[in-house]
Formats: sequence, C-alpha cells, structure tokens
Amino acid sequence: MWCTGIDWSDQALDFHLRSPDGEVLAEGQVRPTLEGLAELFHALEAHAPPSQIGIAAETAHGAWVQPLLDRGYRLYPVNPKSVDRFRQALSVAGNKSDRIDAKVLAMFLATMHRDLRPLRPDDPDIIALRMACEDRVRLVEERTAKLNELRAVLKTYDPAFLGLFADLDTHIALQFLREFPTQNRMLSLSPRRLRGWLKRHAYPCPQRIEEMLAVLTRPALPVAEHLQTAKASLIRYLAESLLALQDEIARREQDITDQFRRMPEADWVASLPGAGRTLGPALLACLGRDPQRFASPADARAFMGTAPVTRASGTSRSVRFRRGCWKFARRTLQLFADGSRRQCAWAQACYDEHRARGHGHHAALRALAHKWLKIILALKRQAIPYCEATFVNSQRRFLLQTAAASSLKAPKTGATLT
Repeated sequence: MWCTGIDWSDQALDFHLRSPDGEVLAEGQVRPTLEGLAELFHALEAHAPPSQIGIAAETAHGAWVQPLLDRGYRLYPVNPKSVDRFRQALSVAGNKSDRIDAKVLAMFLATMHRDLRPLRPDDPDIIALRMACEDRVRLVEERTAKLNELRAVLKTYDPAFLGLFADLDTHIALQFLREFPTQNRMLSLSPRRLRGWLKRHAYPCPQRIEEMLAVLTRPALPVAEHLQTAKASLIRYLAESLLALQDEIARREQDITDQFRRMPEADWVASLPGAGRTLGPALLACLGRDPQRFASPADARAFMGTAPVTRASGTSRSVRFRRGCWKFARRTLQLFADGSRRQCAWAQACYDEHRARGHGHHAALRALAHKWLKIILALKRQAIPYCEATFVNSQRRFLLQTAAASSLKAPKTGATLT
C-alpha cells in the first residue's frame, strides 16, 4: 500500500506520499476545492491507482473527505494524540508545521496500517438517522442551558414567578414570561385578567388557578423597578428561545420517528426493553448497518465507552474510566441500561450487584450497558427480536455448564490409593 498523510485546515491540504519501501514520491499543498482536489488526485495517481493508496488524516469529516472515498481511496482516521506521540518519538526537537505533520501522518500509516481500520461509511439512511439523533441531543443540551440561565435570572429579578406555574419549561409558562417579563407587571394582574389569560391559552390545570391567584396576593420580595426593567429583555429573549427550541426538538423527534419506522431493523430494536421512541433510533444510529463495523464485541465496547481502561505494570494494576470513546454512544447505552432495569429483573439484579460492590450509580449503569451491548450485537447479527425467556434460559444453561466444568476440574478429597 502506498501511504499518504494529509494535514488539513480550512485554507489548505498538505499531503505527503510514500511508496511501500519508504521512498518519498510526492508532497505539496492544495486548496480544499474541486480544483485543488483534482491536483491532489493527479499527484497521487501518477504513482498508483486509488485502490492501492491509503490516506491518513486526523478527521473523518469535512467536505473534502467524501470525494476521496468516492474516488476509491482508503481513508484511515487517526487520533491526533496518537500522531503527536508518534512525532515526539521520531524527533525530540519539537519542530512542527503542516508539512511535517503530513509527513508524520504518512509514516504513522506506513508503520501502523495493520492495526488501523479504514473508514467504512454506513448506509446513507443510517448516517442521516445518526446525525438527526446527535443534533437532537445538542438541542436538548442547549435547552437545558437556557432553562438554567432563565431560572437563575428569575431567582434574582422575578422571584414571585417561580411559584406561579408548576414547571418552568412548560409552553404556557414561557408564553406568560414573554408577555409579563417583570415581577411588577405580573403582580398587577387582577384575578379576572389572570383567569381570562389562562382561558385564552387553554391552561390544562384549572384546579391550580386558585393557588396561582394566591401567589399574586402573597407578599413578594421587592426588586427595584430599574433592575426589573433592565432584565426584562433578557427574560423575554430566553422565553422566546426556549419556545423555539421546544418546537424544533418536537419536529426533530417526529422526523427521527418517521425515519426509524421505515428501517428494516426497527422491529428487533424496538423489542429491546427500555428502547422507546427516543432511545430506539439512537441505539440503531450507534450500531449502524454494516455487519463488519466491529471485529468483536470487545472492539464495540471500547469504541462506545462501556469497557473501562485497565493499566497493569509489574505487580500494580488499576482500572479506570474510559475517556477516549464515542460520547454519544456511551450516553445512549447508559440511558438505555437505566431504562431496561425497570423492565428486566436480571438487569435490575445486575445493577444491584454492582452497587453492592461499591460502584456508583453511573458506573453500575455502564457495567449493565457493557453486558447489554454483547446481547444487542448478537441480536443485530441474527436480526431477531429480543426475548426475555430465551435470554434467561440461555443464561441459566451457561451457569450450569460453568458449574459443571468447575466441579470436574476441582481436586477430589478423601481419595485412597490402591
């Protein structure tokens, strides 16, 4: 394989091509445009066809990545930290430039290509589902951040509002804040006006109206008028932003549900206990459709963050939390494990066992997700739905076989020689 390293930036792509015996064949710089990629293809293919050229890069994303794959090159995404350590091993001088980085990437690929796996893009519908699920998580995180900011502002400049509605993030509470962003404007409402406003906006909890009227007449902590006026714009902006985010999240969830229902894997994924409307599509997005994506369950567990990192040297041994992994997959599997223990007795027993050993809540959930992932990969391989009775019977047979094997290996006591 001819090995190429590409160091990328928004302005340029530095490349370095080496032959299988280490000879430098081409190097240079092109722009990440159609004309620049044409120059890159011409420089590389003057020495070998695309099918025999491997390219190492510190990313798997970018507008220039897909043309490389479409052309037939094998792209190897590598961890920037691994390349940095490799550069330090080659030279202690510490010199660094885009040209040097491209050379180091090519040398890294030439040295480590047997231990690396080329990028294998999944089916377009799986990629679209994955992107939609990841975007939904980012929107939810943004909503949480803005909700916390709004709550902090209200505690200081509009404390009376916090007791008016049961939940701050409801649609009607945010609409109320958008129209009445100051404490004085809210407290100036008469009971008739408040009842009328709630009726116009179809307030779903009429039994709480009397309690809300009591809030208006209850003495509130005074806030200076100029402070309320100064923060009114921010409160109105946060309320409008949260309303827009909630509408966008609802649209994304509906799109994700529609995409998921059209997929052939939807039946067996939906059979998993705890895989509801949100986690079912997210699980499929993590697993993908490519049957050769993971060489073994151990690779999948390491990539998705359920397996810890073990460090052993001499007589010392430590097990640590895995930080280098796909964060979205770890989050999805951990949430799924938490939901599954409410429906599966064995899952709850597994969680309780790890808690009894002294593990924290999240560590116990990761251990349960670690076990679930092997089961899910087996279901994916066979394309069959999950059956609780089948799994419990299989687990019982395994325990009986293990006990029988242990009894055969155990030395017999009390035997006499004849």
